Amino acid sequence: MSNSYLQLRRIAFSGPEKMSEIAFSNGVNVICGASDTGKSFLTESIDFMLGGGKLRDIPELTPFGEIQLDLDVTSGEKWRFFRATSGGRFRVQNLRDEDAEDKVLKEKHAHDKTDNISGFLLDKIGLLGKRILRSKKKGTTQSLSFRNLARLVIVQEGEIQQTGSPFWGGQYTQKAAELATIKLLLTGVDDSNVVETTRIGTDKTKQIELIDELLDDIRQEIADVGEEEADLKEQIDQLDKTIEQRREILKNVQAKLDSLLEKRRELVETRTAIQDRLDEIADLLTRFDLLLEHYAIDIDRLTAVQESGSMFAHVESVPCPICGAPPEAQQHEAACDGDVEAIVQAASAEIEKIRRLRDELHGTVTDLKSEAISQEQELSSKNKEYEKVNSQIQETVAPTVSEERASFSELVEKRAEVQKGLELYARLANLEERRASLEQDEEDEGSSGAIVSGLPDSVAHDFSLRVSRLLKAWEFPGDCLVHFDKESTDFVIDGKPRGSRGKGLRAITHAAVTIALLEYCQENELPHPGFAVLDSPLLAYFKPEGDDDRQLQGTNLKERFYYYLVEHHSTDSQIIIVENQHPPDSVLDGLKMTVFTGNPNEGRKGLL
Repeated sequence: MSNSYLQLRRIAFSGPEKMSEIAFSNGVNVICGASDTGKSFLTESIDFMLGGGKLRDIPELTPFGEIQLDLDVTSGEKWRFFRATSGGRFRVQNLRDEDAEDKVLKEKHAHDKTDNISGFLLDKIGLLGKRILRSKKKGTTQSLSFRNLARLVIVQEGEIQQTGSPFWGGQYTQKAAELATIKLLLTGVDDSNVVETTRIGTDKTKQIELIDELLDDIRQEIADVGEEEADLKEQIDQLDKTIEQRREILKNVQAKLDSLLEKRRELVETRTAIQDRLDEIADLLTRFDLLLEHYAIDIDRLTAVQESGSMFAHVESVPCPICGAPPEAQQHEAACDGDVEAIVQAASAEIEKIRRLRDELHGTVTDLKSEAISQEQELSSKNKEYEKVNSQIQETVAPTVSEERASFSELVEKRAEVQKGLELYARLANLEERRASLEQDEEDEGSSGAIVSGLPDSVAHDFSLRVSRLLKAWEFPGDCLVHFDKESTDFVIDGKPRGSRGKGLRAITHAAVTIALLEYCQENELPHPGFAVLDSPLLAYFKPEGDDDRQLQGTNLKERFYYYLVEHHSTDSQIIIVENQHPPDSVLDGLKMTVFTGNPNEGRKGLL
């Protein structure tokens, strides 16, 4: 074999206090197990260490500051790459030569230079300095970057199920370059000899360039959203239904809360009125106690007057001790105007009156005390009722309302995000339509000397046969008649476009194209990275979508898929499969399997 290929050996996440690593062998590697254990993040991390952009931020990554990737070249070289989890440049270490100094590699590609990660890797597989077509209309070319190859060999879950071509990511501005990359791999011929067409810039050309810039921005935003338009439409329909249901639930619990709040308010008012009456009774009883004391003093005083007068009126008349005048000669009326008997009678009458008032006051006091007891009992009852209602509000209804409001707000926010995604697709469609119109006008006005691009018919035919044989070996349903449609740059299988099938079938056929590309290049001694990483190729078994996917369940495709890989990929190539389900027991001896259990007490919990 004249070409050298790459193979992944190890990826490790290191931090001040911990390290987590996973090893790979040549041949077939399977990483499987529970959901949310880092399987897809592993795929992203491999791409990141081969020059990818920003790594997704997940909580489990926090303790780690650096990632290491060990890479073998089939020519015999062994390299270890280091990169901070935050991104930036690479440090590379030669594992074959301990005395060699580490090199620093830039993260940005530069044509025909090996001081960057892209050029370093391209040099190892014989593709350094190659050029690919950028615009067939203008005849412009660009330097081949390893990133042009990465999307063909590292297929992440969102990409493997996409409706578009495995060869083209969907961005019109990248279409020529991506198809030129495929042509280079399948033919070994680059576009270095293409001569740029000299054209006078027109207003329409400038408009197209401006639209291209806008399209790039929108496509990047869509990539950040990470959802297909059809999925977003389905989500917004489901969200509308859920929001309506939640609105009704929130309305009902809010009505219950309002009713309880009104009842609590009424209880507060009733308690206040009762307490006011009790305070009033207490004040009256205090004043009445004082009045009773006054009554008692008045009675005592009048009783003294009554008794003194009675005694005075009945005293015996005797001669005056001073002058000796006999009783009949004495003139008492001249010395005192008072009528003692009248005074005594008046005192007696007043005593009777005060006693009557005192008795009436005693009755009033008794009634007030009885009312106070009744009011206190009523207040106690209202306090208990208030506590019950308040507890129901604080512990049950109010938290429920808060949860429902939070849930409702989250749904509304989620709908706004989904709606924003749909608006991006609408803007994308409008701009693409406008661009196509301008481009058509420009082509009509320009020359007919456009450069012929894309795959030669003979190569497209041979490669389609390779995909067909592979699908047959996997016992894919149907006759597996495959041909490459140049118009859509995708494959048609048994007369049905690949992209129109279910999500699961799109995933398995995308995997077939990726593996066929690796095999075709190696069998024809053509350049290729030498490995393939596939995230969820057997999606139809895990998350079937529609009748297309369900027809695979119960078939031997899963077993034949693994049998084929074990049989055809052992030493010179490397396949890494990331899946939820385990491979069949019968093939375990022929592959390296790592299981993420999701359980910290059993086996390996996850990637980090």
